[in-house]
Amino acid sequence: MDKKLPFQGVKVIDWTQAAAGPLACRYFADFGAEVIKIESTKFPDFIRLSLPYKDSIPGLDRAYSFLLFNTSKKSFTMDLKKPRGKELFKKLVGWADIVIQNQRPGLMKSMGLGYEELKKVKEDIILIDLSIVGQEGPLTGNGGWGANSMAQTGHFYLYGHPGGEPLTPGFTATTDVISPLFVAMAGIAALDHKRSTGKGQYIDIAQLEPAVYFLGPGLLDYAANNRIQQPRGNRDLHGAPHNAFRCQGDDKWCAIAVFTDEEWESFCRVIGNPEWTKSPKFATLSARKENEDELEKLVNEWTKNYTTKEVMVMMQEAGVPAGVLQTTEDIVAYDPQVKARELLPMRHHPVMEDCLHTRWPFILSKTPADIRTAPCLGEHNYYICTELLGMSNEEFAELVDSEVIV
Repeated sequence: MDKKLPFQGVKVIDWTQAAAGPLACRYFADFGAEVIKIESTKFPDFIRLSLPYKDSIPGLDRAYSFLLFNTSKKSFTMDLKKPRGKELFKKLVGWADIVIQNQRPGLMKSMGLGYEELKKVKEDIILIDLSIVGQEGPLTGNGGWGANSMAQTGHFYLYGHPGGEPLTPGFTATTDVISPLFVAMAGIAALDHKRSTGKGQYIDIAQLEPAVYFLGPGLLDYAANNRIQQPRGNRDLHGAPHNAFRCQGDDKWCAIAVFTDEEWESFCRVIGNPEWTKSPKFATLSARKENEDELEKLVNEWTKNYTTKEVMVMMQEAGVPAGVLQTTEDIVAYDPQVKARELLPMRHHPVMEDCLHTRWPFILSKTPADIRTAPCLGEHNYYICTELLGMSNEEFAELVDSEVIV
């Protein structure tokens, strides 16, 4: 790419695994930073072993989840348990601007790689620690992943239908995609501070805190009124009907959301103004909320006679918000908006060959992301040692023979 990217010249060490940490580092990589992902053949990022695999064939370089979170990076495999592995890591710190890590709290410090030690190597280094609950506090040290983070932050409780069991999103924990936004924002702020003052800093980010922050009104309602927000499923306090309704076909649905009196009148016209729409039980929003179960049954009686697209088009043409509930097949294979905006670009991977990637869901007119495929395990070992760190071929071979690079 000819255009200078926002993070071009920025150097990042990515010692993270799973989703949140790698996704945070991907922000920097796709927008021009040189990001080195620290891995090990003995203990690879476990998401390399996560389904789905390309062509359903297992392999460390065939996992789509790894591809999603690790585009545009370089992979460096090393044994950090060995003294020379720690020395090699410190050499990389001398090269880097930022270190981002999401290992268990206290691990880096116990290995002699905490912030104070890294500052001795490079005075202006920026270290970002991402963990479930943070590096300090009564629960620090508790292990965990996105699922228990969602439970602790109340997301599991709220993702459900009234009276039903808690639910989870189908792919990944919401906390795993919320916290990377804050890692990237904090990293950008720290880089700006470093540019103006010449000083680095330490940043402690807990997945707990951004996820709680996103609960917003529910927290304030409890603080002000001692009222606990309850699961609402697909319903909304300010709209009715507001749900997904069955349409023609097997497991086909269309979402309809009616908020204003004008939208209700338009909705009624679309469905032919049946007699029940004139009932006082549905005359106002408050009345419709009180009789919501009955209302939804009546709406379903109408929508089941049409395809999802027919329902959506009729409603939208009348000014009523509506949308087809799309499957992954619909999004990848058919959605014209996704195709037109190139949300899922094709890239060539050395093992997986041609496969879809994801671009960031925003477009910078002057500096769009340069998305390159994810690295194979250890793919850049020789480059990093000989070109970035200036080692000779003999030094590199000796590190491989002694299993410091593994």
